[in-house]
Amino acid sequence: MSDHRQDWEAALDSIEWDEVLEEVGEQLKTNLAAELRFRTYEELERASQFLGAGYYLTHLSDGTWAFWNEKNYVEEDVQRFQDPKAFIQYVIEQFQFNREQVESLIESMREARQMKRCIQCGFDFDPQDPVREELGIDGIYAEEGASEEFCSPQCAIENVVQEMKES
Repeated sequence: MSDHRQDWEAALDSIEWDEVLEEVGEQLKTNLAAELRFRTYEELERASQFLGAGYYLTHLSDGTWAFWNEKNYVEEDVQRFQDPKAFIQYVIEQFQFNREQVESLIESMREARQMKRCIQCGFDFDPQDPVREELGIDGIYAEEGASEEFCSPQCAIENVVQEMKES
């Protein structure tokens, strides 16, 4: 029994806990992104309006607003709001915002871009993400003049292949 306990303790001592915690943190961020229908946490973060103190606001493709905190998203659920007024009311009540702070918040909300949903993969994406422009994938539409977009060349190609298989 004693040898078994020593083996167990030795195994615990050999674990790199910092690495384990970092991996867990990265997986939790991935889960947060998936919950909000983004492919990666980095895409979610770039698509969101930073409000300060770790808080972000994301205008999702379905028109709703998601309010989340990068520091305590594990303990706190993402708050979702159907319209801007509901979000502003929530912030006033939760954070006791004064008039100047509310005006600043409203300005931040005006700057927040509404996401689009990829018609192939279903993930939300920021149509004005600078990365899309750098890669030359800005405005990859399902059809010429259509408002439906693909989030990436990969999704556009997958759609074409799928259509070819179906015909």
